[in-house]
Amino acid sequence: MNLNDILDMFYDESMGGAGISSSGAAGVATTGAATTSSGNAFGMDSLPESKKKKKRSVMRMVYPEMLYLFQEKRVLIDLDKTIHKYSKGWQDGEIYDEPFEQARDAINWLKDNGYEIVIFTTRASPGNAAEMGGDEKKEIAKVQAWLKHHNIYFDKVTADKISADFYIDDKAIPIHNGNWDAVLKVIKKRMEYDS
Repeated sequence: MNLNDILDMFYDESMGGAGISSSGAAGVATTGAATTSSGNAFGMDSLPESKKKKKRSVMRMVYPEMLYLFQEKRVLIDLDKTIHKYSKGWQDGEIYDEPFEQARDAINWLKDNGYEIVIFTTRASPGNAAEMGGDEKKEIAKVQAWLKHHNIYFDKVTADKISADFYIDDKAIPIHNGNWDAVLKVIKKRMEYDS
């Protein structure tokens, strides 16, 4: 469901206008206003105008508790060691490995449940691209080509951490209620494992 579909829910056919506009996701939607039997619009939200028939607007309020209807559902998914197996490490920046078996099905499930799929990877960052002698657009194109080759759905590829409902990353450490002791325990355990 997109913003226009949601705004259509606020359109009242009995008011007789056509179309909806919005001043933004968390704003006021407007619809056409009713006319009297003589054809003159009765001004619910504006002053009378010339004899030409013009569509008038009736304000419809979008209440704060309805804002969730306008928010995109989004998940950010890391590439290496999350979708791409990355079994031999960096290897000059090539994306050489197969995807994890369950990655495609999980991503399709998220897509089917209305989530925008954003692949985020440092490969797409200007700094990493410069280190590899290219630019981020070329690196993004490589990632997109690999995803398409393996029939893995995505909406976009980025290096930016943008707002999302979920972040899926092999290096992520969740923090609960500001419990940094638990975070440090996880880090120390990983350090022991890596050494």
